[in-house]
Amino acid sequence: MKTFIALLKMDLYRALLSLNFVISIIFTMFAMFISCSGYISNTSNVLELLGKALTGSGSTLFILCIAPILPYAMSFASDLEDKALPFWIIRTGTRKYAISKFSSSVVAGFLSVTSSMVIFSLIMSIFFPLFDGKINSGSSYATLLEENQPWIYILVLTAHYSLSGALFAGTALTISTFVPNKFSTMASPIVIYFVLMRLTTQASLPNFLEPSFLVEGIYSDVSPAAAFLHKLIPVVGILGMLLYVTIKQIKKRIGRS
Repeated sequence: MKTFIALLKMDLYRALLSLNFVISIIFTMFAMFISCSGYISNTSNVLELLGKALTGSGSTLFILCIAPILPYAMSFASDLEDKALPFWIIRTGTRKYAISKFSSSVVAGFLSVTSSMVIFSLIMSIFFPLFDGKINSGSSYATLLEENQPWIYILVLTAHYSLSGALFAGTALTISTFVPNKFSTMASPIVIYFVLMRLTTQASLPNFLEPSFLVEGIYSDVSPAAAFLHKLIPVVGILGMLLYVTIKQIKKRIGRS
């Protein structure tokens, strides 16, 4: 256990204190500023700007699906490329190595989105009021605004969308165990996402299981807690399956090496 904790700490250190993590945040914030720039002159509060930043000019795909992969989802491919894999496997074992890599990638993807949205909101709050009392959101989280809790609203919304970042980071790490190539690791989750959207277009799935809704949507007409659980439970379930596949695939790869 001590060896696993030491490895996990090291992986988190490499993920969260890396140049890629900083670049991910910078690029995400740049995309958010570009997306909302055309609305600044007509915007009265930070919450409205945040909404435009997330959905305007096609920024959602980059913010939630691409940028979260940058910090650490390519780490397995890097270890394989640098021939560092046998060293860590010998020290910790395949299962612990896989869990540490996957967990660190998911945490880094989650926190990259979280950091970007929170920093964006803080910067915008210097120039605009946080909330002016007008509720333009129809999501279940709007209840928090009715209770005059704008910062809680921002934090819950941030956690909601950060789960999408975590999902794509975990997916990318799993893909890298099949095709340990950095370009494939970056591109494949997006391709899979669009393919799944096409395949499920005619399927009668619950909203929260539809790929596009799972990544971008917010469950409506329920309490904020229920809306968050409708996002959290499917994401955790999918990440659990991806982790299982990741462990099995790394074991197979080690067996072939």
